[in-house]
Amino acid sequence: MKTASIRWNERGQPVSDHYDDIYFSTESGPDETRHTFINQNFLPERFAALEPGQHFVVGETGFGTGLNFLCTWQYFDQYAPADTRLHFISTEKYPLTTADLTQALALWPELSAYSQQLVNHYPAMTAGQHRLVFDNGRIVLTLLCGDVLKTLPELETSVDVWFLDGFAPAKNPDMWQPELFQSLANKSSCGATCATFTAARLVRDGLENAGFMIEKAPGFGRKRDMIRGRLPEAVPSDDSPIWFQQSKTVHNKKNALIIGAGMAGAATARSLAECGWQVRVIDSHDKPASEASGNPQGMLYTRLSGNSTVLTRFITEGYLYTLSLLNRLEGQKTSDDTLWQQTGLIQLGFSAGEQQRQQRILESGQYPEALLQGLDAEALSSLAGLPLNASGLYFPDAGWVHPPSLCKRLLEHPNIEFTGNLQVTSVMHEGNQWHVQTTSGTTLSSEVIVIACGHLSSKLAQTRYLPLKSIRGQITQLPATKSSQKLQTVVCSEGYIAPTWNNSHTLGATFNFDDDSTECRKQDHDTNLENLKTYTPGISDALIDSALDSAQLKGRVSFRCTTPDYLPVVGPVVDADIFKTYFAPLRKNAKHRFTDTPEQPAGLYITTGHGSRGLVTAPLAAEILAAYICNDPSPVPRDQRHALHPSRFMVRDLVRNKV
Repeated sequence: MKTASIRWNERGQPVSDHYDDIYFSTESGPDETRHTFINQNFLPERFAALEPGQHFVVGETGFGTGLNFLCTWQYFDQYAPADTRLHFISTEKYPLTTADLTQALALWPELSAYSQQLVNHYPAMTAGQHRLVFDNGRIVLTLLCGDVLKTLPELETSVDVWFLDGFAPAKNPDMWQPELFQSLANKSSCGATCATFTAARLVRDGLENAGFMIEKAPGFGRKRDMIRGRLPEAVPSDDSPIWFQQSKTVHNKKNALIIGAGMAGAATARSLAECGWQVRVIDSHDKPASEASGNPQGMLYTRLSGNSTVLTRFITEGYLYTLSLLNRLEGQKTSDDTLWQQTGLIQLGFSAGEQQRQQRILESGQYPEALLQGLDAEALSSLAGLPLNASGLYFPDAGWVHPPSLCKRLLEHPNIEFTGNLQVTSVMHEGNQWHVQTTSGTTLSSEVIVIACGHLSSKLAQTRYLPLKSIRGQITQLPATKSSQKLQTVVCSEGYIAPTWNNSHTLGATFNFDDDSTECRKQDHDTNLENLKTYTPGISDALIDSALDSAQLKGRVSFRCTTPDYLPVVGPVVDADIFKTYFAPLRKNAKHRFTDTPEQPAGLYITTGHGSRGLVTAPLAAEILAAYICNDPSPVPRDQRHALHPSRFMVRDLVRNKV
């Protein structure tokens, strides 16, 4: 997407070239924010009045330099109780580059404690939603990048306060449309307030027509007037398919039980813990990350597309969120274990078809150079440290992760308890609680249960309707040589190879369907070695000599969990019998109108089906689940949340009359 084109005035302040307008008052940006948005929405008083465990949602049109966000964060720190949380959601059509953001924020050293954190986690901007988490989950920023008239309707939340910023109506008429004001009302909680620097008639009329009660107030500086308003009644607006709608269940006890301590389970535990929940994680093994998340090196691999599909957008946003999470966890490092290495990652154009796919990606204009770059074989060889024989894509911020350390780090939170050697046999719902039976005879109870067992997730009675597939994968660990230690980046083709760690390279991985063998096999090592030789002969020559006996190589077998549409399964689990009975009319009429949702036991959720992309999808999926469970703003747009919903398979089968 296009970033902002700006120039700097004589005071060193940014001015938009596109709108020929200033980003904030030339007198004092922070003072303008405090007067117009903080005080006119009575935020100090409202922050101070928050109840323990409560969250507050601020929505903004026009993120710009992030000044309003930083001032709001500062006031939240000053006035809100310690056990409350702030969600700040902001739209931006032309986001600033990191360099321009850094230069702009340097104008306000009094905000440096906050602005430096924003700069450190500011992502490479692509169209869509981006979730940034600060202060151990207490402050959450969601950026909606794109045209506000398109991004705001896809937002799933209820906003308490609106900052109507952005450039003046005369400079930016495309934004100040009736559709904007109606979206503000549709996404507001009852009693939501709003404030804006402008007193233009079209803005006053637009807000009033959408249901807001509007009044004038003194403007900042030379501005005579501004306006503020209040929405006396919430406007029902959920036009999602009814089978994806969920009643707002309030879980007063705030305790959750997670089955599975791999990447999906550990990430979900962390997201809930940072929302103030007490979380118990159980696993059939004695330690976390003992199944598919136990490989020594996992690649931050994201296979993108030149088309803006739901899958591509979800993977892109997940990749950027994982990078932010890794940097955040690295800043909280408490031990010497290796979490990850930001080596960069190369995706080789190893065939004519792959080269064409990569060219479409580069020509799409969706991805900034900060995210990926198209380079020739010579440039990639220089980055890799060993010769490569094809052009490809370079992801400068990617690298490899040590998944067991990541799972361990995610579980290191005072609200999380891990218990191993517990094999679950069944789950049942009684009263307002879910009860888990184990092979040891132990019964565990909780108001919320999350199933995160990879390919075993569909073994329980409640989840047997899910069409999960298991794919066997074997990695090979090759001893490092003097020559192979020159490899500096992850290189991906038909397989992948990582730079040396602990004197070995991780090479992989095979794909075997309908194969449940857990033993490392020589022929699979041979397959990995042959792929390395075929697609990256320069690396193969540095690693392998004629004396190598593949039967003596170390490796590891695990099982990926995938779905027919290659999207993960993330969201609430419904009672299949109740669901199919209630929505049976879909068999005859896919457009049948339902007036309500059926009564369902609440509190059972799932995250699985992440395939070989768990490192880039499971952490964002965890945020999605936390939003479901805590009634928080969703970190992804509505169409993505629906595309991941567990009920999607039953809906498709009903429409096709397959069930």
